[in-house]
Amino acid sequence: MEAHGTDHRAAAAADFSPDSGVIAEMVGRPLRFDSTRYLPTDSYAQVATDRVWRAHQSLGLTGESRESILALLAELTEPWGRLPVGTPPERACWVSIDGMPFEASVAWVNGTAGVRLSLEPPGEGTAVSRMREAMALTRRLAGRPGVSVDRLLKIEDLFVEDDPQGFFTMAHALAWRPGAHPQYKIWLNPAVAGREQSADRAEQAMLRLGLERPWRALVDHLGGFTSAHEPVAIALDLVDGEDFRAQVYLAHSGVSAAEIDAKAAVAHDHVPGLFARALHQINGPHDAAAWQRKPPVTTFALDTRHELPSATIYVPLIPVHDSDAAARDRVAAFLRAEGSPAADPYAALLDDLADRPLARSLTQNFMSYRGGDASRFSIYLAPGTYRAADELD
Repeated sequence: MEAHGTDHRAAAAADFSPDSGVIAEMVGRPLRFDSTRYLPTDSYAQVATDRVWRAHQSLGLTGESRESILALLAELTEPWGRLPVGTPPERACWVSIDGMPFEASVAWVNGTAGVRLSLEPPGEGTAVSRMREAMALTRRLAGRPGVSVDRLLKIEDLFVEDDPQGFFTMAHALAWRPGAHPQYKIWLNPAVAGREQSADRAEQAMLRLGLERPWRALVDHLGGFTSAHEPVAIALDLVDGEDFRAQVYLAHSGVSAAEIDAKAAVAHDHVPGLFARALHQINGPHDAAAWQRKPPVTTFALDTRHELPSATIYVPLIPVHDSDAAARDRVAAFLRAEGSPAADPYAALLDDLADRPLARSLTQNFMSYRGGDASRFSIYLAPGTYRAADELD
């Protein structure tokens, strides 16, 4: 085991350049409020509620009301959810491409839609304050129905540092489910002590979680980790039992769509050529050149029921495309070509959530796709409330 780990640690020591790995569109840039839908006095909780509620309405989902959504989000975002959106965070948040501390998403699984929301506490503008607030939220979630943090607590120390590095420390997500309690997950930063340690910390986490077999299969297939295929996030479902999954997010820098597809061939549910097709049809045939501003990501999900991981491709949309309208046209065409029933509901969702005309809107972060018997399509949508202060109208 030790020799195996040493091999990929050596590979991970490759040169990590600033233009490889994850991209944070707004981190490090001053923000300004710029919304045609919301008032600067609206609170974060109110804006997040409006996004989630309008997504439910667009999709025809029942079981939630605006009031029930607001009550839950006000509790989960306490105290920062009461702050006015007109005053941006001192340090832009990573979880959303416009720097906001939340981002909504919608997932279609075999044609059935569900709404989710990612959350990253803004803290006091420092990474360590955000980490502490996120850890406090985790502990508040522990008492909720269906939530278990036991597996997280086995590995949490690997992702806690006095001086956290990287674009984020921890973030959470919740998913509304018809007739059931919301489900929660957490993202952790394996580069919290530096990118050169990310592969080693990811491995330690997977071994502690009892996921050695799918992890070894993944590492053997990849041939180790480098800046071209870099672990940039770890996610855990905050559940107990066999439903638990751990996800490893790999950012692909400077490589072709064909190579990305080949790296995913280890997955038990991979459809050969599908990931390359998604990348080419949505972002064009230019391979690595199209992603210099934001690399694609493959998420490998590991669980105790399978010897091999599953895989999902994350195709970057903004800023690869210069507007939501341009991205929409390519995504919808891809979905129709794949026979997905989500193409029309997806296009309608964009219109229903838009803050401004889609030709001038920049909210689509990633789309993710998995084919096969359990096809899944997700779209990640920033609120569109902030812009870089130095960006022209």
